[in-house]
Amino acid sequence: MARTLEVTFNASGAAEAGARGRVVCVVDVVDSSTSAEAALSAGAVAVLGAAPADADPPVTVRPDAVGMRAVALAGEHDASVLVVAEPRVGTQEERQERAAAVLNGIQGAAIDWELIPNQGAEISALASCEGKVVVIVSTTGGTAFDAALAAGAPAACFATTARVEGMTGREVAGAGVTRALALCDLVKADLTIVAASANSLDDVLAAQELGRLVIERGYLAR
Repeated sequence: MARTLEVTFNASGAAEAGARGRVVCVVDVVDSSTSAEAALSAGAVAVLGAAPADADPPVTVRPDAVGMRAVALAGEHDASVLVVAEPRVGTQEERQERAAAVLNGIQGAAIDWELIPNQGAEISALASCEGKVVVIVSTTGGTAFDAALAAGAPAACFATTARVEGMTGREVAGAGVTRALALCDLVKADLTIVAASANSLDDVLAAQELGRLVIERGYLAR
């Protein structure tokens, strides 16, 4: 059967795609996707997204389960966990409050973890990402990623078109597409690209561009 490609929007779209067993690629240009790409380019072994504790989307999210998944991945890679949360400018207590549900899934495990502010493409300047599992807690992208997993997506990832250190926007977009297609091959499932916010033209346009790149790779002809 020929592969299919979808572009959809918001946490609700991510959950709907996940419930049908599709790989979900989340595009949150201004926030989590660019942070994710920066972390991966700085050597992170995996990046996950999670909803903040005060999120109230119209679909189920399980940030505690994302925290537990991060612990499992850290165990597989003999790694520590780096939690990235907003506010960018604020107190550590505020970040701990927003990341509380994720931290509930991490604290108590026999791994090291650290919490830093979400500085987008600059996060590697705040802490080393090398060899770490990174969890990005954010209102739109993190929530969409979380919703996809909670609904049953076999795999999820981030992608963006924004520049990060050492890579052009075109290179970043290509890396995101490569990552998403590798997951599709790994779990033998089709791809849904999710613009994290339908109200963000950055996300919507980037999702469309990433979809175009997927088609250029010959994905629909596989």
